[in-house]
Amino acid sequence: MTTALATQAIPKDPKTGLTPLLSKSLGSQDLAQHRAMVAVELEVLAKKLDRFGWERDRGSMAHDRMLTDWMDALQDYPLDEVRAACAAAIIANPNKMPNEGHVRAEIMKARQRIVAALPKPIEPSKPRATAGQRARADEIIRAAGLKLTRANPTGETA
Repeated sequence: MTTALATQAIPKDPKTGLTPLLSKSLGSQDLAQHRAMVAVELEVLAKKLDRFGWERDRGSMAHDRMLTDWMDALQDYPLDEVRAACAAAIIANPNKMPNEGHVRAEIMKARQRIVAALPKPIEPSKPRATAGQRARADEIIRAAGLKLTRANPTGETA
């Protein structure tokens, strides 16, 4: 089952390739639809891992609170990241139902790995004065009547 939001192109940060926080970039209707799909992921996990208790609590205040907490914690992340994080949380601890904190932690780990794998920015090298430029500067300083002192009189670099 796919939705229009799942299939539409969500803009990504050009520097990192990560999706910015969806609560800041989606309209209210798209965000509500996305939150509903995030809640479906909780339903799927609960049915996979909590075979007996999940249906019993349906419609209760506790059930609604769990859904709301799950949606609030994960609404900022694309559905594919939420699904991948759910899978990673289950692999990390297969006998335990992950909560929204576990899933968010897995999303953060995955995002950190993506950023760490990016090429490091190359700092531009500082232009060095040529021997002729240094001699001209020395000449100007002497002509002004100032005494020239250097920490590195030979102009060698380390």
